[in-house]
Amino acid sequence: MRTSILAGLALAVATAAPSHAADIAYIKDKKGCKIANPAPKPKEAVTWSGRCTGGFAQGKGVLQFYLDGKPGTRYEGELQNGVMEGRGELRTTDGAVYKGDWVAGKPEGYGEYAAADGSTFVGGWTAGKQDGPGTLRNKDGSGVIGRWKDGQYVGPR
Repeated sequence: MRTSILAGLALAVATAAPSHAADIAYIKDKKGCKIANPAPKPKEAVTWSGRCTGGFAQGKGVLQFYLDGKPGTRYEGELQNGVMEGRGELRTTDGAVYKGDWVAGKPEGYGEYAAADGSTFVGGWTAGKQDGPGTLRNKDGSGVIGRWKDGQYVGPR
């Protein structure tokens, strides 16, 4: 189960978050506003409801990805220079949701992740991986409370 949460979040974040500042690719909305897009797909488009400053999505708004005209991953929150930064909520088409802090396009700080299968993780994140104290729950209510490092459970608090 731990793997499904990690794999689910990795897929969600890869849809809309850069892996490294030097590797950032961008997609433009119809207004020409750039948004980070590290895994570009053919027939992909995006809309951004917030400000566009210096050609980049900036501040609070709603970021909606589309694939072949159909809605895909949706992010509602803060962007800086086209990258998820600050507080925000990411929703994937399979129903997974991450709500929390973002740094450089990845979950970092405190966040809550609910996988499509009903399992959840609430706690600390670093560079898109579980890190620090947290609680992992399966959809049946069983789970573990403890410490995490680099996305792996390392023991009780």
